Amino acid sequence: MFKMTIACIFVSCFLSGWASAASMCSSSITKNLESCAKSNFELADQGLNKRYREVASRLSEGDRSLLVAAQREWVRHKERTCQEAYESALPGQEAEIDRWTCLDQMTRTRTSELNYIDSGMGGDGFFRAVDIISRYYEHGDRNRFISKLVADSTRDESRDWQEYVRDTCILSARQTHEEENTCIARQQFYRY
Repeated sequence: MFKMTIACIFVSCFLSGWASAASMCSSSITKNLESCAKSNFELADQGLNKRYREVASRLSEGDRSLLVAAQREWVRHKERTCQEAYESALPGQEAEIDRWTCLDQMTRTRTSELNYIDSGMGGDGFFRAVDIISRYYEHGDRNRFISKLVADSTRDESRDWQEYVRDTCILSARQTHEEENTCIARQQFYRY
């Protein structure tokens, strides 16, 4: 399972363009790296806020309410997850870098999710990644791997995460006609 988790992270980062952050933070000075990571997050956050307003403006009142609820749940999840990343790096000087990088990556992933909800486009990266991982760990059976991701999502005790996934998948089904298990698996895959 550990190898599969590492493979998921690697493929997810590779296919989602993680390495192509707004600015490549390459200084050897911790404060400079921290400042760069913070700037990347701020840029990603501006993009998310703009995209959120665009998507919300096109939704019906009921779907807009669902989007607002999902966004609030996602923000709580993001803040908790990135605080945990920060705390796990303490007392190291890189703790703030880890927190800003976490915030940046999670924000970019949420922006991609909003793009998918709005247009139905952008989910192909998930399916390419799942196909690659399935080839190595599930004898090419995509559905088996998706089922494992769905099962893994039910083990999470975070109420914010569970509610975010529920609301986002309802919205995704309404907007893109995506199957619930596919949506749940996608959320679980891109979770971290």
